[in-house]
Amino acid sequence: MSDVTILVTGFSAFPGASVNPSTAIVMRLLHRHARRFRLHGVKLQTAVLPVVYDEVTRALEELVARTEPDAIVHLGLASRRKQVSVETRAVNRLTTLHPDAAKRRAAARAVRAAGVPSLRSPLATPSLVTLMRRTGVPTQLSIDAGDYVCNQTLYASLASGSAPAVFIHVPRLTGVRHESNDEDDAEEAPRITLPALTRAVEAAIVAVAAHIRRIRREAHCAL
Repeated sequence: MSDVTILVTGFSAFPGASVNPSTAIVMRLLHRHARRFRLHGVKLQTAVLPVVYDEVTRALEELVARTEPDAIVHLGLASRRKQVSVETRAVNRLTTLHPDAAKRRAAARAVRAAGVPSLRSPLATPSLVTLMRRTGVPTQLSIDAGDYVCNQTLYASLASGSAPAVFIHVPRLTGVRHESNDEDDAEEAPRITLPALTRAVEAAIVAVAAHIRRIRREAHCAL
């Protein structure tokens, strides 16, 4: 089984989020799940990106050039959501209302001048969501990656064409609860922990690696 190099990125803190759980997930993946990834033939590369409009694209380009990943899994915080969200697309749009971690606003309304309006992630599939849900974490597909640095990062990754990419938004840890059909039960349901979110992301990474291997086999058979 040939190794698959997966680049996993999180984000640092930003205005309104002094603690970004995506950073903690990246650290747990690297230090506590490394052996599991080796067993699955996954070579993990990790990084924490700056939540800065003027820096994140360049930082990502340098990171990709250095690690040469077969696929990219971006993690970020969506503080108002109650479920993990797998983003199906990125749009060529930036907000000029919300400042970044450097307290600066975006200089332009487009991620890439003259870029296409939107780009779809080839890795954001219903089967990926199903595998993540099996870990016990409520997960959904999303068509809205926002207009902040998260969306900018996914758009930049997809536009570069260097490797297939997906963005996974996680909620604030205090706002995530198990699914329930009963409202009273939902209020009493235990909150999902950081280890649970990490296991869900681990399942996504293993699934992405399997997807890359299928593409390799198909390409080999076509020769």
